[in-house]
Amino acid sequence: MRTIPSYLLFFLLIHCSVDLRQVPPPSPNGNTNRTQTNLPLVIGKFEILSADRGVYTDAWRMAWKGHLTSSGLFPNVVTELDAKITSDFYTIDVEMKSHYEDKYNWWYTWPALWPFTMVWPIQYRLAEYTVDFKYKLYKNKTLIKEETISKNGNTSEFLYGLFKVRNFQRMIEETNLEAVRTCIQNLSESL
Repeated sequence: MRTIPSYLLFFLLIHCSVDLRQVPPPSPNGNTNRTQTNLPLVIGKFEILSADRGVYTDAWRMAWKGHLTSSGLFPNVVTELDAKITSDFYTIDVEMKSHYEDKYNWWYTWPALWPFTMVWPIQYRLAEYTVDFKYKLYKNKTLIKEETISKNGNTSEFLYGLFKVRNFQRMIEETNLEAVRTCIQNLSESL
């Protein structure tokens, strides 16, 4: 009889967690032959304000570089600039912060934990995601623009919500992509 409460506690604590490291891949969509400015862009500080930032900071930096390159705003996007070659350049510093929260409607979901463990199909789960990009654009170390872009996304899953995380991860990636595109559009307007 002692094993039933142990199993019940185990199944209350276990669920499939959503991977927040959804980096949107860049897509070539701009005219890179005719750029908006002739000055190169240096990606300076790129920080992710999260506990596991070390895992995917480099992936985000490369994705950010890819999005800026394909946007057609700058002729060259680099992470380090040789000061001997170029005297005029833009620099961008970025801070990213994300917040994810999911909730379950336990009136629908409780039979998935007991007595129909792992068989009950109705597992209602709601998720909300917010991403904030704070960037500073400099021209030759002079601040031109400072802005914070905030985007929200939400989704829900009704069947097997404890285990199906694909829709939640897609929502996170789409929200991140929307935030990046908004940042690039605002950069275009300020050049």
